Amino acid sequence: MERLLTELRSQSSELERLHAIYGELETRNGLLHNEVLRLKRAQRTNVQDLARVAAVLLQISRAKGIALDPVTLDILRRRGWLPSRSRKGVRP
Repeated sequence: MERLLTELRSQSSELERLHAIYGELETRNGLLHNEVLRLKRAQRTNVQDLARVAAVLLQISRAKGIALDPVTLDILRRRGWLPSRSRKGVRP
């Protein structure tokens, strides 16, 4: 009987320890979740800002008749900020 009581106390202590760890992990998880949300908002804002800058860059390029370099055009196409080439040789 004494052995069972000792084992029960040991398991109780272990459960308390695990419960404390679980609480810490839950807190960390909440903090990480909030950080992910913050980073997603920042990323969304950055993409919107870059899209606006790209639009102005294209507008200036077209108004001045200056072709953008191929790397920039490729970036704009990959981001979906520029229509893909539908006709050969046509440049924005």
